[in-house]
Amino acid sequence: MKKPIFILITMYMLCMAVYATPGYEPGITGDITPNKNEYKYSETIFLSGEPILMEGTVEIKESSNGAKTTFKYSLSNPLKAATLERQVVFLNSAGSDVSTSQTTYSTAIDPRYSETVEIGSDTYELEEYLFTRSGSSDERDIIRYIGSDWQGMKLYSKNDGIGQVRIDITAHSFGYNNWWSSTETAIIKHTITYRYKSSPNAAEYKEAYGTVDYAVSQSSMKNIQYVASGPLVVSYAGGYILKEGEENVVSYRYTLPRFSGGVPIKGTREGKDSYKLVTLPTQTRLFSYNINDISASYWAAEDIKRVTSLGVIDMAGADYFRPLSFMSRGEFAKAVIKVSDMKGSPAKQSRYSSFEQYYTDVNKNHPYYEYINRTAASGVMEGISKNRFGPDEYLTKAQAAVIIVRAIGMENSSTVSGTVTSFADDDSIQPWAKRSINIAHRMGIITGNENNEAEPNKMLTRAECAAMINRFIKYLQYDIRQEYRENMIDYGW
Repeated sequence: MKKPIFILITMYMLCMAVYATPGYEPGITGDITPNKNEYKYSETIFLSGEPILMEGTVEIKESSNGAKTTFKYSLSNPLKAATLERQVVFLNSAGSDVSTSQTTYSTAIDPRYSETVEIGSDTYELEEYLFTRSGSSDERDIIRYIGSDWQGMKLYSKNDGIGQVRIDITAHSFGYNNWWSSTETAIIKHTITYRYKSSPNAAEYKEAYGTVDYAVSQSSMKNIQYVASGPLVVSYAGGYILKEGEENVVSYRYTLPRFSGGVPIKGTREGKDSYKLVTLPTQTRLFSYNINDISASYWAAEDIKRVTSLGVIDMAGADYFRPLSFMSRGEFAKAVIKVSDMKGSPAKQSRYSSFEQYYTDVNKNHPYYEYINRTAASGVMEGISKNRFGPDEYLTKAQAAVIIVRAIGMENSSTVSGTVTSFADDDSIQPWAKRSINIAHRMGIITGNENNEAEPNKMLTRAECAAMINRFIKYLQYDIRQEYRENMIDYGW
């Protein structure tokens, strides 16, 4: 049995374009500020026994090798006469198994932490902070899946020891990252122990207890928006803009003791709330083409306009798309690479650049050589034989579905049948394609015709390919985020 090879890495594997919980606190970031590495930030705290929304900034700095991440917070709530100053450093390490494309990582806390919170006339000083975190990531060719768990304990001294607040923390998070979107959602539970003295001269603390459940999600997305031309006399009717921004959300519910004069009284305080921060999107104008061989009412008109504007599928001529022509394997290789911006980790990029698949029918001057080489190196697309790729040959709908599902690493999913589909022509679907067609159907990439037939052995036309690729984009934008955000938490509790 071949043993897996592990490589220790002194670099923290950032698995997301955004932090789900900056500094592992239950808060969210917003727009970047004019200051370097600084972001707007919001977090709700419960040190005083009531929810207080603190707003301000967090500065995030990483060491050059990623082994150390520093978070510095400066927050306030003027209505509550509240301020918070916090600085914490996390120490990161990771190890990779090159045979599986998986990475495990761990995070510990540097003991040189500090936090001071002032609420009215009360001051809370962080005296002790314990923290440990572990997680893993699985990097597929166009998407990275991640998950982690962490535990911690924070002990605050209130007014030089008159009282204490202890927060026990348990959390887990799940997320993904692809070129079109990234989402990480964390479910965090704070169990709070309020320690107080029944009188100023009391020798021992008494205790009251409360809980806060947070759902924190940070998500970035690229959207394609059509913009019509304003003037009536213009050389093109309109075009697409690629916009990218973040929508970050916190939802929480709590059950806390009621206090009067720092001492618990009868009854509990219960409630829930949520808030979000939306960043100002960046935008890029895409190319616009006049396509003379499709009408505005053509069934795949929008799909074709989108994929040509993105450069995912080329025009067949200056003003023609040829929607009924069949899609070649070389063209499809390019479409898969371009739509996903398949680059992978630095290690994978190195493997792609050094890999040479000696197909006798694809030389380095072939217009699709780069894309065919990358799909071959990743295993997403195989040749029609050991030495031939068949770049000019056509592919079927079933083959296209298998390639797309393989690209997102779902081809071996155990939650989907590999023996039967719901399509009326299930008998015509080859056994090697059934699981992938089921997955592609669930993702919305494959749909049946008016007779609920998948038509797996039909050659894929350029129009059908445009529709399939556009549905794949929407899955990478919206549908997968639904699974990792809305399906995991209820923002209204």
